[in-house]
Amino acid sequence: MSHRERVVSAGDAELLLREWGQGGPPIFFWHALGDHTSLQLVDTAPILVEEFGYRLIGVDAPGFGGSPRLPDERYEIPALIELAKDLLDTLGLDPVVWAGSSWGGIIGVQFAAAHPERIAALVLIDGGYLDPESDHGASLDEARAYWQAQPGWRFPSWEAAVAEGRAAFPRWSTGLEEYIRSAYHEEIGEVVSTVGPDVYAAAMYGIDRSPPSRAHPRLGETGLPVLLLGATEPPKESARRDAWRERFAAQVPQADVRRMEGAPHLMLEAQPEETARAIGEWLRTLPYA
Repeated sequence: MSHRERVVSAGDAELLLREWGQGGPPIFFWHALGDHTSLQLVDTAPILVEEFGYRLIGVDAPGFGGSPRLPDERYEIPALIELAKDLLDTLGLDPVVWAGSSWGGIIGVQFAAAHPERIAALVLIDGGYLDPESDHGASLDEARAYWQAQPGWRFPSWEAAVAEGRAAFPRWSTGLEEYIRSAYHEEIGEVVSTVGPDVYAAAMYGIDRSPPSRAHPRLGETGLPVLLLGATEPPKESARRDAWRERFAAQVPQADVRRMEGAPHLMLEAQPEETARAIGEWLRTLPYA
């Protein structure tokens, strides 16, 4: 299934949107942090459209894919919440199902806690329920220096960039190649990550300053429907993830908390069919659907 692209203004930001389907109830999607874009939905959105009748609207966050970056301070969680509010206002989505993968789940939890009247339901795709483990600097400058020193931001060719992405996924499709390519651009004979270490560090620092666990009690008080799809791979991380899922379930008692057996953190890429159907079938149980 092909998608449509357009650029919209939200406040003073210009954001690239990708959309699948027409006319159905809308699901708004915010992608993971790293070399990701709204094409993270590339193999999941068609199932939600064709089997369940939804319309998917994904945004490339500022500095990712086709959206220009913003100043460092705009990656603080309160600023991203305000940006999301401006974007939903521009799109006329009120209320909306918010679906977020990893970082998108973190922002979704914080947005729903701050503006519950704007959310019909919240779908967390292994995101928003656990705080990151970060010891990469007490300041943004220290965090940026750490990430600038890490490899993987530049490749000598498109073939090399695609090969590294392909090696990271347990399955492959032509859509996933399109997705990988959407997160890079050519620069002086190299293929370069669009987000790069500077934006990545600013976003990570924003999470460290406002971890999602601070919003869990407020989210629980809202009574909003929440679906959490939690990863179970790799096994070495299972104990930590299980502990955070239990804590989340206690603080957000209305949440439907599920373990997705065999699923890694990036389950949209690894298990698009299983993930799409878990989301679609859950949404069908809600008045929103």
